[in-house]
Amino acid sequence: MKQIFLITIALLMTLSSAAQTTKEVYVGYSSVMDYVKVSAFGRTSGETGYGKGLEVGLNYIRPITKPLAVTYGIQAMYGWDKGTDSNSNVSGKDQFIKFLVPVSLLCELRPSSSRFAFEPFVGINGSFYALGKTKIGGTTYDWFDGKDSFELNRLLFGWHVGANLVYDRFVLGFNYQEDFLDYADSSPFLQADARWANIEFRFGYRF
Repeated sequence: MKQIFLITIALLMTLSSAAQTTKEVYVGYSSVMDYVKVSAFGRTSGETGYGKGLEVGLNYIRPITKPLAVTYGIQAMYGWDKGTDSNSNVSGKDQFIKFLVPVSLLCELRPSSSRFAFEPFVGINGSFYALGKTKIGGTTYDWFDGKDSFELNRLLFGWHVGANLVYDRFVLGFNYQEDFLDYADSSPFLQADARWANIEFRFGYRF
């Protein structure tokens, strides 16, 4: 999957060099979901956790042939979640920073001579977690240092689908993202199906 993603990025960077490229900057808000299903010793349990995220990003939109275009860019997200365990009454907080590289195929649906357009899109993305930590009581656990009972994967790949409503240069967007890969590795004693997903709403400007 990693090789396919990198080859796709390289092809898009060289695709249609004569075509005019539109840039889009945006800010967004996400509801972050943590899907976890764990199987161990013949028993299976599962739950979904919810957090929040704020994003800023830059996209490049390059036409292929009307009405199709490819988009690619980079996004930075800060995410967090906090709560209190009902049994122990101990509070905890998760925080992370990740960088996302999305690649999409976009279809521009625009009535003749209209300033409005509707743009459904679908694509793949790679993400890198620069920081991830959980604070429980007075103790902080790093997600990636391997010193605790768990170690998460920094580099993940996934897919996304969404749509934009465009008026002139202004964009309102909706996007659902989900990882292909588990963020936690399984062990001989424990089978984990644990993936990130998020629903994003964004506001952008094109130039």
